[in-house]
Amino acid sequence: MPPPQRDLSTRGFFIEARWLLSTYILALMFVPANLTISALGSVGTPAVIIGLLALVLWLGAQMNRTYSTLTPAQPIRSAMLGFFIIVLISYVVATVRPIESLELNGADRGLLLIASWLGLVLLSGDGIRGVDRIESTLRLLVFTGMVVAVVGIVQFVTGAPLVDVIQIPGLSANNDLTSIYTREGFTRAAGTSTHPIEFGVILAMILPLGLHFALSDTHRNRLVRWFPVAVIAFAVPITISRSAILGVVVALVVVLPTWPAGRRRISYVTIAALLGVIYVTIPGMIGTLTKLFTGISEDGSARSRTDSYALAFDFIQRSPLFGRGFSTFLPRYRILDNQYLGLLIEVGAVGTVVLLAVFSVAIVSGFRARRLTSDPKARSLAQALVAMAAAGACSFATFDAFGFPQASGLMFLSVGMIGALSNSLKQQDQPMTPLTATLPR
Repeated sequence: MPPPQRDLSTRGFFIEARWLLSTYILALMFVPANLTISALGSVGTPAVIIGLLALVLWLGAQMNRTYSTLTPAQPIRSAMLGFFIIVLISYVVATVRPIESLELNGADRGLLLIASWLGLVLLSGDGIRGVDRIESTLRLLVFTGMVVAVVGIVQFVTGAPLVDVIQIPGLSANNDLTSIYTREGFTRAAGTSTHPIEFGVILAMILPLGLHFALSDTHRNRLVRWFPVAVIAFAVPITISRSAILGVVVALVVVLPTWPAGRRRISYVTIAALLGVIYVTIPGMIGTLTKLFTGISEDGSARSRTDSYALAFDFIQRSPLFGRGFSTFLPRYRILDNQYLGLLIEVGAVGTVVLLAVFSVAIVSGFRARRLTSDPKARSLAQALVAMAAAGACSFATFDAFGFPQASGLMFLSVGMIGALSNSLKQQDQPMTPLTATLPR
């Protein structure tokens, strides 16, 4: 019997999952979020469109029994589809109540965003098989993280935005992109992100992957392996962001206990040395970072978060189960700086619990995947992905993550990649299906 054709749709084209996801990473990390296809507005970014293409590709595969991946059931896929259904219900809730046009536009935009993230999770979970292929995609993510970290460091040193000169044919600026902020007299770099908070969070999420490759890619030059880790680690504190520091702490808490005692001791010395370098080269920075936590009661942004609770709970009480509609609580109402609180307003208690289930199922699946194999490289990769997802999930409590495309995109990418690794390790002793057999090595 001849092997199945590579076409997954009647239109005769097949976009291989690995290359589509690699393109997504490049678009997400390198294309400033304010550059969109003007006719589509804020959801017309290349990354969102690629996520929607990923959903179309996955759906096309399911329509062909030869390529279908619907069985066996997968916990991450089921949880993500459940969240998508809750968002649809919240959309219905929004449209049956009196709603102004701006909120309706927000609800429409929210549906497209969720569909894009759904495509990302489904295609990465079902369309990539094998530890080597997963690592190849994630190496690209670490490379892009290294590049934007270097951009952020240059922004910090020079005070120049740099990314405001980026122009891409077919894309136009949807709004002004501010890449330079200040705090306590220091320049806060944002790299290619929309804000220094987002910049710090994505670096914190990428850091454990950088550590994984630095330790496991022993066939590569030591400088090539450790340079990304060094610049990412140095760039995190210059964002002057509590969310970023929290993300790094969470990631290290997940990763460090799995390392041998000797490696842990070296890491503690390295962290102390990094803090020493920052203390010497950037006078006052360590004190400013410390004040972010010790002076939190006097911090304006922290007070703004706590002052939002009364308003938020008033909205929650009006529709506690399914909320008022995803993406309908507009920034002009209030900046909550707490995505979970925002979800309680927009998708209610049911939607918030289901999203927490998505993150929890992904993290648990990552731990289980680690136990499925004795291969040190695969075990290290599983732990790094868990650390990435845990750092991202914790950051949702400290800023409005869904309003920041890079942070939210990386969060769902981590969920999908954990699904890919879990599926790969479960099927490593089974023959490859037609879908996985056609993917490039």
